[in-house]
Amino acid sequence: MLRKTLLLFAFSSLLSVAWGQTIDRGTLRWMRDRPIIDSIVIEGNQAISDSRIRSRMYSKVRTFFDMLKGERRSRLQRETYDRDTLEIKYLYLTNGYLGVRVSESFEVLPVDSTALIKIAIDEGRQYFYGDKAVEGDFHPGFAIRFEKIYRRLKTGQPVNPLALRQVAFDMKTSLANNGYPYASVTFEFDTVISPPVTPIAFTVVTDSVVHFGDVLIQGTANYPEFVARRELKIKPGDLYRRQAIVDSQRRLFESGYFSYLQLERMETNGDRLNPDFRLKVRERRPKFISVKTGAGQSELKDLIWDFSFGAGKRNFIGSRRVSLTSDYSFSLGEESRLITHRYRLRYTEPWFLGFRMPLTLTGEYEPPIKSTLQDFTITSWGVSASTIKWFGDKVKTTTGVEYNEVKISDVPPELEQELKEAEGISARRKIYTVYRRDSRDNIFIPRRGSLSDMSVEFFGGFLGGDDDFYKIEASWGRYQTVWPGWISATRLKGGYVTEFGDSEVVPKDELLYLGGANTIRGFKENTLGPLREDGSAEGARITLIFNQEFRWKTIQVLKAIPWRVFEELPLWQSVFLDVGNGFRNDTEIAIDNLAVSYGTGFQIVSPAGPIRIDYARRVKTEKYDFDSRWHFTILYAF
Repeated sequence: MLRKTLLLFAFSSLLSVAWGQTIDRGTLRWMRDRPIIDSIVIEGNQAISDSRIRSRMYSKVRTFFDMLKGERRSRLQRETYDRDTLEIKYLYLTNGYLGVRVSESFEVLPVDSTALIKIAIDEGRQYFYGDKAVEGDFHPGFAIRFEKIYRRLKTGQPVNPLALRQVAFDMKTSLANNGYPYASVTFEFDTVISPPVTPIAFTVVTDSVVHFGDVLIQGTANYPEFVARRELKIKPGDLYRRQAIVDSQRRLFESGYFSYLQLERMETNGDRLNPDFRLKVRERRPKFISVKTGAGQSELKDLIWDFSFGAGKRNFIGSRRVSLTSDYSFSLGEESRLITHRYRLRYTEPWFLGFRMPLTLTGEYEPPIKSTLQDFTITSWGVSASTIKWFGDKVKTTTGVEYNEVKISDVPPELEQELKEAEGISARRKIYTVYRRDSRDNIFIPRRGSLSDMSVEFFGGFLGGDDDFYKIEASWGRYQTVWPGWISATRLKGGYVTEFGDSEVVPKDELLYLGGANTIRGFKENTLGPLREDGSAEGARITLIFNQEFRWKTIQVLKAIPWRVFEELPLWQSVFLDVGNGFRNDTEIAIDNLAVSYGTGFQIVSPAGPIRIDYARRVKTEKYDFDSRWHFTILYAF
């Protein structure tokens, strides 16, 4: 996309001169009123169809929907000339027509002063890739790397100047990541030969090998200097690597100590083969206080109000972090009272055992409090340890262990065990690991990439505790553009939980529940799956989910609301299909037992993410009756 922008910018400098020469003053005065585009006529094109050219143009003929949403492109603008011409040239250039010429003119239609746009195209010859070769003074070890890069230019396919520039840039990047930042890569091809199958010749000049010098760090006051230095992948004497500079900047931001940084080469030492660098940072405040509050609804439909207070320090004993938080939840209404309160002390060691693998130790205590369901008191406490490890910039793993104790009082001892089983209360100890690979281009509205998650939790066994079971959950999502402006989002998700050892059941709050805005729409939250005799959700041991959704930016009807309330909040629309269910065991897995729903939704894209309203309708099956339901939540389901 950057290469396209640069190429179009180069063309625009030439076309801006032609603008003043081809459009008279009368036409300019007419264009100031931004007349509606009535029709577009294209002449001279043979290889590329009218419809394909129109789809790439900035201008478009006014339609009823364009009128409703106030589409700017359906009116003639001052920038129409440049943008139309450049887009058409880009289309031809990327298909091998290297000598294409495009001219555009406008006419006033006398009936209603609307605009007629005429496009005249001289396509010229089409050129195709021939043999590729690389020449220069580079080390023989680069030959294989270069071949892998230019192999993307398939012999016989149309020549694409942007693809050629990208190949040359990737070759130069490969050299810069292996000690040759001053290397240059150029290419040549012959457009005179006939037939128009042109060989491509790349020329490489490597210059001298370069090593990193020292790094001067400026701006550290509240944190030790090593907090910044240990995140750097630039070490004195190491072979120069451009990627090491990029990785250093990313790691510094991820550390959480700095709000701004600038890593740049110093020109003072004069040694071009051992350049020094300067790192300027702006530190975040070492002490912080947080206050959060919000309302919600519990499973019992009580109105809940939550408060959270926290304080911490980021430079505890050097660069360690420590925080203390307290959380409170109150039920509102006729029986207003405190229903939970929790206190948490957390300590983080950013570099555990000298590795960039933060270790977090947490202690949590919930003082005695009456249950919301029955007349007994619950007290609990727990400790945990977890660590995170990044592999590159896409893969993250989290591993941890938790130890929990629960005490029930104000109940006869002989009823304590029965009460624990009925309410799912138990002392649990677990070890877990979570794997995530995220290659999405945007976390809110991904247009390409994928997201893979897998978690494995092991409870009890050699860890002790009241329950022995394990749980595995995995999901995979894929995002791609399938039509201009249309995004396809696909997700597969499944889970499995089962007891082992002396345990005969899995605690009910650790079973798997489906239904709702983020799993299978058209059902109430956590109501889909095996049911008890009274019709309530029992919880599943196996879950299978398939979601398919198409998303696009829809008509911006919200812009009609006065005072520009939604001026910067675009409106999106989606259609979706959800299929899945939860099962007690594998013998229940069958197509006839799957729940199916479909529907549409609208999303207001806010800075905090899409605010989503979905309307879902169930498909009637032997097991489920027809029904429909609205869902209101934030962020996409996947």
